[in-house]
Amino acid sequence: MSFLLQNPAFLPLLALAGVPLLVHLISKAKPPEYRFSDIAFLRKIITTTARFKKPKDYLILALRTLALLALAAAFLLPLLLSENSPLPGEKRTVILVIDRSASMAANEGAASRFDAATALASETLSASRPDLANIVWIDSAPTSVFPEPAPNIDFLADETAKAAPLPQAGAIAPAIELALRQLSDAPGRRELHIISDFQESAWKTFSPAIPKDVIVTMSKVAETDPANLAVTSLVPVPSSPVAGQQVVVQTRVANFSAEPRRISLTLDAGGSRQSHTLELPANGEAEAAFSVRVANPGLLPLTAEINADAAFPGDDRRHSVIRVRESLRLAIAAPETDPAAATLAKVANAIPWLEVIPEADPARLPPCEILCLPYWKGTDAEALAELSKTISLLVIPAPDCPAAALAALLGEKPDAASSLFPLQNDPEGWEAVPAAAHPAFALFSGGQFGNPMAGTFRQRLKLPAYPSAEILASFSDNAPALIRAKGRPVLVAAFPLDPALTTWPVEAPFLPAIAEILLHLEPGTASETFAALPGDTLSWTNPAMENSITPVLESPDGTSTPLTASGATWSSTVPAVPGIHRWLISAQPVHLTAVNFPESESNLTPLAEVPTPKDSPNIPISSSSNLSSSGLPLWPLLISAALLFILAEALLSTHGTPKAAALS
Repeated sequence: MSFLLQNPAFLPLLALAGVPLLVHLISKAKPPEYRFSDIAFLRKIITTTARFKKPKDYLILALRTLALLALAAAFLLPLLLSENSPLPGEKRTVILVIDRSASMAANEGAASRFDAATALASETLSASRPDLANIVWIDSAPTSVFPEPAPNIDFLADETAKAAPLPQAGAIAPAIELALRQLSDAPGRRELHIISDFQESAWKTFSPAIPKDVIVTMSKVAETDPANLAVTSLVPVPSSPVAGQQVVVQTRVANFSAEPRRISLTLDAGGSRQSHTLELPANGEAEAAFSVRVANPGLLPLTAEINADAAFPGDDRRHSVIRVRESLRLAIAAPETDPAAATLAKVANAIPWLEVIPEADPARLPPCEILCLPYWKGTDAEALAELSKTISLLVIPAPDCPAAALAALLGEKPDAASSLFPLQNDPEGWEAVPAAAHPAFALFSGGQFGNPMAGTFRQRLKLPAYPSAEILASFSDNAPALIRAKGRPVLVAAFPLDPALTTWPVEAPFLPAIAEILLHLEPGTASETFAALPGDTLSWTNPAMENSITPVLESPDGTSTPLTASGATWSSTVPAVPGIHRWLISAQPVHLTAVNFPESESNLTPLAEVPTPKDSPNIPISSSSNLSSSGLPLWPLLISAALLFILAEALLSTHGTPKAAALS
């Protein structure tokens, strides 16, 4: 704290405080003596007036002295300054960084956190009246009202009044960096005011480096921890089904409160609705799985929704979009006479949605979703690994396949000590069992369809257990039978599909088992995407490369979104909001985009203490509106004190003066 006199020229006025003492000294001078023959009557008379009123005690003298001292000091306009308060007349540049992320829409009493933040910002600008100012919004892509600090303070106040929170996750560090860049060349005193709810999940790692000459003020507008429920996950499995396939939609609901809740969760799959009741533990979550049979090819929107959270409804639903394929194309890199190719051709004849493309050349691959490599000799492992980013691979290594090639295909470091896999033959054969937890075998979990790997395998390659692969099925001695690369659609079988070497293809469970394995062998990253983040610009490219046809982008509320074109690619001009956005041509949907509420914004718990930036350990922390005070003026207090001293002196003087005696 520091002390400043704004009118030091009036310091001599403090000498007036000596007037009561001077009067007191004068009144103590010895009066003249007069002789009377009899003073009995004079003793009965008490004089009630005099030229100088003598103080009866030192308390009255002190009150008079303090009253004059307070009045004289008020003319000096004293100012009490905190460590970071600006000096009067000093040039100031103020940047307000205001959190506009989704959690700011949470209510704190009758108003939202964002309402409190904008009111606080307006009051700050009105009270401080800086020379230059600007506002930086904490959005998914931070923006500022002005390109650089400007003197138009009233316009900034109007902008705060019109602003609203956005359903986005805030990019905190980029917003602070933007504010510091604008302050770097600002003249005079530079102030950075950060106004936020300081949501724990977003701010707990906040620790930017702020220059020491920048005055930082943090203001927290969140006082409570509101309870909230949120749909945090919606995952369809498989994500690219074929018509007639059963899709399992896995959902998760979180309870951000100290009380257990019982809610109803509803899934809408293209207009078909079904519900589950969930018991949510306190500060916990629960999952539900919906089974949906997709009947027709095309785009299928999915929405999971709860109806139990009116206070913060933005995260009460979650969306996804899947494309239902008419068929699954399986290209086989082997002659039609190959035993594995012949077996898969019989499978295709029995399954209406499976189309086999025989004798495919991996170097000139036709359009397909799965490439089968029977008796793969290990050639072009790196090229195949790259190919697995767009299509799925079903690989049956040949006995002379180098171990290093398979390791490269799976993303493993090759083992220099091993050159070939051991080829094992047994007339009795080995049995195999599936990994029960894998979704590909969920159809067989009830036991009514038998063992999906039923049969005997009289020939196999002794594959190792790769850290980068998961085991889908094992032989009776725990050796891997089917493995899949983690995170990539590469399936490796340690046995041939030759009916002469295994009885699996003739067993009853074989057909549904191979169908489920192929359906769950998901393609890699496709060129078509159905998801976007809130605040993103939505884009769609006409696959026919037609730029003469103008699509319509319909937002979740049914209104049309303005578009711009670049060739055959169309893009929105406004940030995306949560919901299903539909791209229409001739009123028919050609593409859907799902935009979801950011999961990180659902936990509304604020930090217990406002975070401290690096190199700024003593920043002001505020939860009130007095952010930008230019110091505390003391003259009103001094005037009030002087009046109180005068009133107290008058009361004491009146109380201590005796009534005049009457003459007799």
